[in-house]
Amino acid sequence: MMKNIYDMLHSACTANKDRVFFVRGGETYADLLKMVKQRAVMLARRFGVKKGDTVAILSGNTPEFIKSYFAITSQGARVLMLDTGLSQTEQLNMMQRTGCKLALAQTHYFIDGGPEMFDIETPDDEDESAFRAVDVTAGDIAMLSFTSGSTGNPKVVGLTHDNILSLGRGALFYKPVIHPGYIFYGFLPLYHIYGVVINIVAPLVLSGKLLLQPVLNPREFLADFQKYHPEVIPAVPRIWEAFYKKIIDGAKEKHVYTLMLVVVAMRGFLRAIGLGGVVRRVTRPIHEIFGGNTRVLVSAGATLKPTIRRFFERLGFVVGDCYGLTESTGPGYFNFAFRLPDGRMHYAGPLPGNELKIHNPDKHGVGEIWLRGNMVMPGYVGNDEANAAAFEDGWFKTGDLGLLDRRGRLVVKGRQKQVIVLDSGKNVYPDELADLYLQNDEILAAAVFEYTIGGKIVPYAVFQVKPGVTMARVALLVKASNMKIAPYKWVKHFAITEDELPQTSARKIKLFAVKEMLDAGAFTRQDV
Repeated sequence: MMKNIYDMLHSACTANKDRVFFVRGGETYADLLKMVKQRAVMLARRFGVKKGDTVAILSGNTPEFIKSYFAITSQGARVLMLDTGLSQTEQLNMMQRTGCKLALAQTHYFIDGGPEMFDIETPDDEDESAFRAVDVTAGDIAMLSFTSGSTGNPKVVGLTHDNILSLGRGALFYKPVIHPGYIFYGFLPLYHIYGVVINIVAPLVLSGKLLLQPVLNPREFLADFQKYHPEVIPAVPRIWEAFYKKIIDGAKEKHVYTLMLVVVAMRGFLRAIGLGGVVRRVTRPIHEIFGGNTRVLVSAGATLKPTIRRFFERLGFVVGDCYGLTESTGPGYFNFAFRLPDGRMHYAGPLPGNELKIHNPDKHGVGEIWLRGNMVMPGYVGNDEANAAAFEDGWFKTGDLGLLDRRGRLVVKGRQKQVIVLDSGKNVYPDELADLYLQNDEILAAAVFEYTIGGKIVPYAVFQVKPGVTMARVALLVKASNMKIAPYKWVKHFAITEDELPQTSARKIKLFAVKEMLDAGAFTRQDV
């Protein structure tokens, strides 16, 4: 019976000792376990790391990050996951708030004025036989993450060993679609809960391989796809939107756009009448973009537009569209359509041991998303007030709005506090509108939010457009899109820019930052 993260690691590495884990370096599961033990011995001997201590990791995506994560937790210490994209002031504040004893960091992230810094990439030459796993219980805190930056009073999420173990056990549900030996592509930041889920825990428990990519450069991604042919590619919705537009643009340039849409839409019928070869000829070039061997695309970190999910599913990919938060150890709910071993189709659901419900739905079925189960954190660390507000009868109140469709798939409408309530009392959901306008190829990103014009509350949009796209052209696109929805939802006021809109580390658009830029005159404005 596994009771902590080290037990999970030891079990997986023992069962798969000769399998490759780190693809780029060729290290096996046995190598990973050895490296973890050596680092744990070093931490205990050199720095006196012990149960209850907090040790930060401040690093890009390297094998040393992962071995350090397991080494710290094996000693009963808590890993503080630091966002490399934050300012040093924010990072220092987080280390001070959590009583951080030591920071394992790449040298270019070293900070003065905080705890001792140690080069995370320093080789370990300790005797692994001296390793001793500390007695850690399932309820002990394993990792700490902040919900926001340093201003105000950001909340500290404390995830337990049991939360991580529950994630690992839950991931086994997807064995029918993610097979042993599959390569997981690892460009997502490991300090983010999504990176922990899909590039640390999932490959480990599903006997997979991990191809880490520390450089956030699309050219590097495409080169890796062609060289290593990964089967599982996780990304955030903005990346999938970019690939979607790249595929559409490529089809139009080759004058096969209409053919592609027809063949993809009729793929089932064409296969049934013996024309599967036509489907393969049309879809193969798209699969080749990802290396030709990709089976599973995973999206999380923000809301994946349903149109994007359906597009890739029709191309033959299995798409795992995840909803979750750091507070729920990541995947609180998965829209993940695949066939179970008994032949039934699975469309959506939480990982085993967890529940989701729509609280107090309106007449359209939209309500607040509540989560409960073994992956939900026990609470914010040292913040009774926040916990009282966040939990009710064991349910975690996410603050997000959504509904369940006829197949049980979750449709996220957006943050409760970001819903636009018009003067008429009607609700407008920004994510729904963003999805609508992003169906226009010339619009690369969309930020939709509440704004006051002429004393009235209206939905306002700021669009990132392709270079050279004019205001007049965008006005035509917006008018055409508006005809697909009820008039009260129409965006009649918008602005455009060719510059990338400000985003979080999870590639979510920062709406408040966009509004501030709009007020400061950073964008070209227009009324439809």
